[in-house]
Amino acid sequence: MGIASFVIGLLCLVLSPFLSVFLVLPALLALLLGIIDTVIKSKKKEARGLSVAGIVLSSVAIVLCIVFVIGIYTLSGVIWQGLETVVAKTKGETINAQEGESVELDNVKITLKGVNKDFKDYKDYAGVPDGYTVLKADFEFENTEKYTNSVSSSHFKCFADQFSCDKFNDVDDSYFYEAIEPGRKASGSVYFEIPEDAKEIEIEYEPYSWSGKVVFELE
Repeated sequence: MGIASFVIGLLCLVLSPFLSVFLVLPALLALLLGIIDTVIKSKKKEARGLSVAGIVLSSVAIVLCIVFVIGIYTLSGVIWQGLETVVAKTKGETINAQEGESVELDNVKITLKGVNKDFKDYKDYAGVPDGYTVLKADFEFENTEKYTNSVSSSHFKCFADQFSCDKFNDVDDSYFYEAIEPGRKASGSVYFEIPEDAKEIEIEYEPYSWSGKVVFELE
């Protein structure tokens, strides 16, 4: 047992910086074997060098394993917090705007030109759920960048009293995608089903998850 305690304790000590999480139990086993062997040999008055060495090595290995585990846990927490900070920063800012106001995001100037909360010029077969109406919002875009930029209806979301609204697709121009050259403009409309009794309606424009977003608050 003394030899086993010495060998296991030595291995645990050498490998503790790399496999500390997995070596706590083997180091405890080595410590236990060393203590048992020391007690037995003490009674027999035999040499206890290897068992004592095993106790020392395994004890040091246990301490190092605990230290490394705590260090890894602390470091991972710091890294995770740093990643959360980076992600939060890369999400960009939220810009609030009103109808008729122009704001710029990712080198695209966007203007909410008009809103119709009771749009009815949709296809004859379209069905609007009871208690809902169709919202149409008309936007204008201007590319202020030196390179071609793009906008799409997929960049828009709508919320009524904080609840997400479904997009309404039963109109000819429900989807648009525009590649805008530098200095040029484009326009497009988005459509959503909103509750008739909605009190607060917001349309969000978010082209990329890291670029921030514009929230248009409708009156």
